[in-house]
Amino acid sequence: MTGSIGSYGASGASVILTSGIKSITDAQTAIAWEVSEGTTSQTIAGLGDSAHEAVSLSPKIGQISAVQGNLSSAQGRLSSTSTALNQIVKIAQGLSTQALSTEETQSGDSTSFSTLSDEAQSALTQLGTILNSTDGNGYIFSGSNSSDKTVPDPSGLSSGALAAKISSLVSGLTDDNLSDVISGATDAAADNSAGTSVFAGSLSVSGSSAADLTKSVVTGTDGSTTQIGVVATQGGTKTSDSTGSPIRDLVRDLMILSSTKGMTSSTPGANQLLQNLHTSLTTTANKVIDMTTGVGVTQNSLTSRSTTLSSAQLMMKEQMTTNIGADLATVSSQSNTLQASLKATFMLITDMKGMTLANYL
Repeated sequence: MTGSIGSYGASGASVILTSGIKSITDAQTAIAWEVSEGTTSQTIAGLGDSAHEAVSLSPKIGQISAVQGNLSSAQGRLSSTSTALNQIVKIAQGLSTQALSTEETQSGDSTSFSTLSDEAQSALTQLGTILNSTDGNGYIFSGSNSSDKTVPDPSGLSSGALAAKISSLVSGLTDDNLSDVISGATDAAADNSAGTSVFAGSLSVSGSSAADLTKSVVTGTDGSTTQIGVVATQGGTKTSDSTGSPIRDLVRDLMILSSTKGMTSSTPGANQLLQNLHTSLTTTANKVIDMTTGVGVTQNSLTSRSTTLSSAQLMMKEQMTTNIGADLATVSSQSNTLQASLKATFMLITDMKGMTLANYL
């Protein structure tokens, strides 16, 4: 006889070999999963005694990752806030120095006052732009109302209703009414009515109420939160010479300085006004520096928390790997063995297909 064994139908041997190929292929698929995913099973049930460990640790690791994302976003906002506050400090310090220099010059003409007024108007626009800084997630000086533009019209700060009120007060300055002018300008700058406030409606509140608008983010796996950043109008209690908010005081002082165009050193009350503004701007700069320091403290606290969480997460991942992680050295050896077995099986099938009945006799 010259017919092949295959002519007689599937033999018991071929059935066994085919079944063996499937088993080897399934084993290779499982090993491929272990190598690519780093775990010993595609399902919780397949983890055996390690299943409880996986169920317990996985959500904790995920929770830490979520909090770390919050911390990263918070650090971004704090970094932007710190940069903006430093710019505001420079504005206040620069105008404070210029006001003192103008007062000490005693030139008798209006040139130095005109220059001071122009610088103050430019600084107002610059301040409005800074207060509208964003971090990619909203306006950083709008607190929890981060979708609200902090200063709706930054380019109009020197020509709006508040500037007009303050300019009117300054135009009536005499040697005897400086305190009244400052008090009136302070009342106007602290006015939260829609027609006067230069800030967004949601921020046009008292200094203490504005502080309550500070943005909070979840920074702990227990759900604990941390307040981050600064609200433009936040501060303390209003007085006759302070709105209670350092940034609002700065807006007021810049508007007063903008109203000095046309004055000379002999204008009644002019020199006293410049002395007062020098002191006020210096005080404002120091208060904003304190804000910057507070932001730095929060940054350091969040950095420390992030480090602690990273360490905890690393420990959990190592624990997870110990219990359910794939042993890559063992897996590699198993993969080589399976590959050799699969190759040998296919060779057997190939040889069997070419055998005749005579080969068995």
